[in-house]
Formats: sequence, C-alpha cells, structure tokens
Amino acid sequence: MTTTAQTEIGKIPGGSKNYSYPQNIAGIPFASFLRIYKYEYEEGMATVGQAQNDAIGALQNGGLLKNVTDGLGDTAQWAYGDKTGGGEYLALTEDKMIAKLKRETKEKHKPNNAAVRNWTDTRTNEDLMNEEFEVSNGWGSEPTKTTLKELLAQKEDAKNFSDQGYQKHYCNLAMPNEFQYNYGANWSNTFKLGTLALAADDPARAAMVLGVGGALGGATGFATSKLGESESDAATITQGAKKGVEKAANLFGVNSNILDPTNIVGLAGLAPNENAIQFFKKMEFRQFSLSFEFAARSDTESKEIQEILTWFKMGMHPVSKQANSGGSGVLLGFPDVWRIEPRFIPGNAVGGKFVPGTDKPHPMMPQTKLCALTQMQVDTAPMGQFSTVFDGTIPLVTVTLRFDELTALTKADFMTNKYL
Repeated sequence: MTTTAQTEIGKIPGGSKNYSYPQNIAGIPFASFLRIYKYEYEEGMATVGQAQNDAIGALQNGGLLKNVTDGLGDTAQWAYGDKTGGGEYLALTEDKMIAKLKRETKEKHKPNNAAVRNWTDTRTNEDLMNEEFEVSNGWGSEPTKTTLKELLAQKEDAKNFSDQGYQKHYCNLAMPNEFQYNYGANWSNTFKLGTLALAADDPARAAMVLGVGGALGGATGFATSKLGESESDAATITQGAKKGVEKAANLFGVNSNILDPTNIVGLAGLAPNENAIQFFKKMEFRQFSLSFEFAARSDTESKEIQEILTWFKMGMHPVSKQANSGGSGVLLGFPDVWRIEPRFIPGNAVGGKFVPGTDKPHPMMPQTKLCALTQMQVDTAPMGQFSTVFDGTIPLVTVTLRFDELTALTKADFMTNKYL
C-alpha cells in the first residue's frame, strides 16, 4: 500500500513529540501500523533489555557481573574521553554551571598576601561566563580550554538538534509494502559414528569390518614404508627411484592418493557410510525486512519525511567517545538500538459510526526484542527515473530497512505471546 498522506508530529504521555506517517495513523479505526522505538544503547539495555528473559536481561540484572562490566567501561571511557570535555558542566543548568565554576576556581583567584582575610570573590556572572578554564580530554590527551559561554552554545546546539526530531522516541508508520521476518535453527553440529554404528546393530559384523580395516590399513602402511626403506649405500638410489616414480606417475600433481582406503573402495563404486547425526547447535538471530514508500505533497511534508529518514540514518551510526575528536576517537559508542511493535486500533460503534479505540499490540504480528538497524537502502528513483519538484525536493522515496535482533529466541520468549 502506498502511503501518501501528510506526516505529522504525534505525542505520547509526558509530552514527548514523535513522528507519525501518514497523519494520525494511530487514530483510524481498524488500522494496523508499526511503532518503531529508538533508544540510546545504554538506555535500551537498562529499560527494555532488563525485562528480556535472555542473556541481555541476565547481564542487566546480574548484580556483580554488571558492576564489573560497568566499572571496566567507565575506566575505558575516562581513559579515552567520554567522561571528559566539560561533560560535567553540560549536564547542569546555567545557574548551576556558574556556581560550580565559581566554587572550583575560587582558590585560583585568591591573593597570596595578608589581604586574603578580607578578600571576597567579586566576579560577576558575565565574568564567569567568559572566563577560560581547562577541561580534561582523557588519559594521554592534552586538556583544552573553554568557557561556560562555549559550553552553553554546545548545549543549545544539542537542544536544537533534539528539537529537529532526530532524538524522538518513536515513529508510527503505516504497515509497509513488505514485512518479512525469518526464523532459523542451526543443526550443524554433526556427529559421525562411522563403522562404530555396526557395534550396536551387529557386533559380529562390526568385528569383521574392524579386522578387514586393520588388514587394509596395515597393507597400505607396509607398502608405504617399504618404498622408503633403505639399507647401506643403496639408500640414495632407493630414495631417488621412489621420487622419480612418484613424479612420473603424477607429473602434473593432479592424482589422488591411490593408497587412501576411501579411494580404494571408491574405485569399486563404494563409499564409506559416515552414519552421521545432526545435533542442534544454536538458534539464529531473527531478521526483519521492511519496505516503505514516502510520498511528499508539500514543502512541509518533504521536510518531515527527510527528518524521518535522518532519524533512521543517525540512529544506525556510532558516536565518537573521544571529546573534541569528531569521528576519530579511540572508542566508538554503540549505535542506537530499536524495537518494532506492530499495533492495531479497534473500532467502537458510537452513534452509527465507528470511532477509534485505544491502540494495542497487533494480534497477528510479532513484536521484536531489542534490535540493531543493520541495513538501510534508500531509493530516490523508485519509478525508474530520478525527478524533483520546483524546489529540488524528491516527491517519492522508497526505503528498505533491515533489523537484526540482538539475542536469539527460546521457548521462554513465546510464553508471553509477544514474539510469536
């Protein structure tokens, strides 16, 4: 189904704005749609991951193990930059930033003479906003100088970035043109009984086979050893003759080993029975492939569609953990994680017409655990020819997304009916 209605910014409890395409998809009786949640990695692990009945849930609820991993992570982040670069100031309001800097730099401004008894810190807020101070950039890196004014500008940039929608919590989308997901069970742990299977089926025949095999192996071993035997001065002649025969018989190096028992019985049209058994090894991670169409009918609609696409693009990329390093930091923070939740809106008959009820999990479609967005394909010419409208915007875009779950399913996951 091609969705061409207008995009709107919806709301969830708490006032956080979120995307919806098409407009008010969550308010149409009997409509089905996808709600795709996005979480920063640590947030997703601590909230959604903690409730999962799997390895992620065990790690998040593991007490000592979680403390150890968090401690190691904090150490690495301090060493390479995440806990630095003025981050302790950015988390504060402007008034608290000023108070913190005034408190921490007070000693530096005190006089070193007797006048210190009557000294008071007369720096104004404006003075403190423009005062340079050093912030750490991690172990092994030189500190850099900044001001509260510069840090507040960074904070304002981050707010503007969030207000543009790139940090919104979820996106409601009409059911895609394609919604494929797969289950895979890996049974590649192969156990081969070979001739030993006869021991359980026919012990007498197994003894005979083992005897014949021993004789055949002994004969081939004897033949091989005789070719290599030499005594006294004939050693060089014997070895030379052996190599000459081998070279002449296999001049181009394509012959198989004629003394291999498998090849011997193969010449008679026979093959050894491996009596192989496949044992279960593991469950594969589920993959979800979704294909959407976005059609813009106005400047506003085109801009908001681009925001949705950027929301996905930015979410699948990592962030540098080195302060002030751009993308060249030693450590990268994991990309965002996702959760897909198909929803359905029941309809209630009121006054001869249907009104939408409260949306609920879709009765026939599976939800996902935490996922990674592993592929995103954007087609700007889905009709076979690239085109734009008068302002250069693209009127129709198709997007294919692939999400991979971070943990494999077990039967325990099906007890809630969420992941069927």
